[in-house]
Amino acid sequence: MKKLFSLHTVLLAAVAWIAFCTPSWAQGNIRTILFVRPKMDQTSNWKTTVKDFVALVKKAGSDQGFTVWESQTGPHEYAVVWYSAKWKDLGEDDPKLKPLETERAAIFEKLDGETISLETWVDEMQPEFAIPGKAIPSFVRTGRTRVVPGKMDEVKAIFREQIFPAIKKSGATDYGVAMARFGTPTNEIHSYLAISGWGDFDSPLGAEKGMSAAEWKAFQTKFTPLVESTEWTIWKFQPELSYVPSK
Repeated sequence: MKKLFSLHTVLLAAVAWIAFCTPSWAQGNIRTILFVRPKMDQTSNWKTTVKDFVALVKKAGSDQGFTVWESQTGPHEYAVVWYSAKWKDLGEDDPKLKPLETERAAIFEKLDGETISLETWVDEMQPEFAIPGKAIPSFVRTGRTRVVPGKMDEVKAIFREQIFPAIKKSGATDYGVAMARFGTPTNEIHSYLAISGWGDFDSPLGAEKGMSAAEWKAFQTKFTPLVESTEWTIWKFQPELSYVPSK
């Protein structure tokens, strides 16, 4: 499979990397997600090289951070996630890493050789639908909802009036919603919900948990015709592959 971008190009374009599910730590509402699929026989080497990069940014004393997540469903891949405050930030380098450019370039060259494909999404977080977490969760369930063209305003109204109030009522500890901007169709909504593990699915979860049976049925009747599809994925946090600088 042909790579969409080189790791060098994608990672050097990032500024203000920060945690996947902790908007309180984020330095902006522009979220970039880099989906990485290591070669089947290179996964162990890829992880080792990422750890080398973590050590490098720690050595540099970088103020920027990133988190890495491993898919538990769907294709086996990893997601590297960061936030930016302004669009122009996406084209800036981390100045603290410039003295270590030779080491960084060598690491990226190794990562390129251990990777079979890359895909980049850029979303814009919606603060009105955010429940900031106090700590990075062990797992998240992400949602990729494709809205029927022309129905985005109606769907956002349902998020505002029904989904988000139900999420808050459910006791969710970390939740966020983003509008797709680049890398996917712009009629998509990307959400995440912190979960403790697979056991959470033994009972109603998310918005369903925050609604009565009658409310949930009425919601589905109203919401379903407005969306083309929804895809759910489970991700596990990989702390040893992540770098979250001290505050």
